[in-house]
Amino acid sequence: MAVRAHTSDRSTEGVANVAAQLIRWPDLALKRTRRGLGFRSGGREIVRMPGDHTVELLLTTAVIDRWARVLTDCRRVTPGRDAGWVTMTIEGKADADLFLSLVSVAIKVNQASR
Repeated sequence: MAVRAHTSDRSTEGVANVAAQLIRWPDLALKRTRRGLGFRSGGREIVRMPGDHTVELLLTTAVIDRWARVLTDCRRVTPGRDAGWVTMTIEGKADADLFLSLVSVAIKVNQASR
């Protein structure tokens, strides 16, 4: 099943490919919003895909603080606009693989924080 974010005219293939993979994850539920795609885990939004190769992820403040050096060195991951969130640019397979790994972490830490 192909998924396309409803955002701008620029290519969103990176985000669309990642979204197509996340749809198959049993712990995630797809949610379409006026700003793009999102995914929930246990009723909590943990992934936002506003498009244009940009994704947002709820890693939690604790994980961001613990991994600050690694995330900063990555340069693809930046602080998000909301507390506990990071923003990431997906422009290739390596970026997509990193993001999918971080989504796995986000699922676990958000389940543990309930």
